[in-house]
Amino acid sequence: MNRRSVGLAIVGAGKIGRHRARLASAHAGVGFLAIVDQDAAAAEKLAGETGADVWSTDTDATVLLDDVDAVVVATPEGAHMAPVESALRAGRSTLVEKPITLNLDEADHLTRLADQLGVDLRVGYSMRYAQRYAVARQQIAAGRIGTLIGGLARTYDTLAIGEAILKRSPTATPVMDILTYLVDIIGWYHPFAPVEVVARSHGSILRAKGHDVDDLTVALLTFADGAVFELATSYSLPAGYPINGMATRFELLGTDGVLMVTEDHGDQIMYSEVGHDNEYVDQHLRLTFLGSRTSGEWVGDTMFGRVADETRAWLDFLTTDKPCHLTTAREARQTLQITLAIDAAARTGDTITWEAK
Repeated sequence: MNRRSVGLAIVGAGKIGRHRARLASAHAGVGFLAIVDQDAAAAEKLAGETGADVWSTDTDATVLLDDVDAVVVATPEGAHMAPVESALRAGRSTLVEKPITLNLDEADHLTRLADQLGVDLRVGYSMRYAQRYAVARQQIAAGRIGTLIGGLARTYDTLAIGEAILKRSPTATPVMDILTYLVDIIGWYHPFAPVEVVARSHGSILRAKGHDVDDLTVALLTFADGAVFELATSYSLPAGYPINGMATRFELLGTDGVLMVTEDHGDQIMYSEVGHDNEYVDQHLRLTFLGSRTSGEWVGDTMFGRVADETRAWLDFLTTDKPCHLTTAREARQTLQITLAIDAAARTGDTITWEAK
């Protein structure tokens, strides 16, 4: 196995950028670490926490440093385009948080640019690195439930988390921000292209709080082979509901079997008179489902969970050529097309179709 050291720049010193930076600083293959954020104090603080070699507020200059080989873009959803383009033009392998962008023109531009320059661009759909979903794909690929007919999938988040997401990205609907994970997983499991979306949405809770977003969206997604998937998502679980992230269920029907995944997090429950902090938002809960944070959990200096496993897999890929199954730019572009179509169909009531490619 070939082994080499890489230099890494983390663009974005927020919650996910901090996870990625801490994980990178502990990886044996990372020989140089740079932190970039528009907020100089945030960049300097994270650099100090991780022992980074440099910090900066200038993305373009940092990705061009001779010591930088790869870039993580962990900026808010609507601010992916510029740093990803800078990293690609610098020839740096790039991992950007999901979704790739918030519109198809930008996604197409970045996908074409990566192809033209021969630079590897991956998108952080970390659900692929949750054990239960990776094991499910292995069973499907082995033919154990036969040919997929379709299924059901839903994911909900709390109002507290939903408002935090919308505060940083007002157009990041629950379809764009959390249902997108399930759309990516279906695309990973099913080899056919989608051809039709029907969707409906309803709600008043978020609108009463000033957000131009419905509370619940339900969609029907049809693929070229006729497989159909019903999808549902919401940010409107009560703010005090005891989860720190997404609550998800997945049901897949095949010609020779069925596969069901439940990730509602009721397997580890704590009630505390002292209370427990929700690490995603400023919230103090007495009843909580431990281990429900979507990204994963830190225990001392060790992170457990899907973002940790995904980050390590990508760094192993860069430093040893070990294969990884992080979402490609083209796969992420298809997922973006579907999620945009779901939101549009829910808004207009129209059936949206396109040609399978």
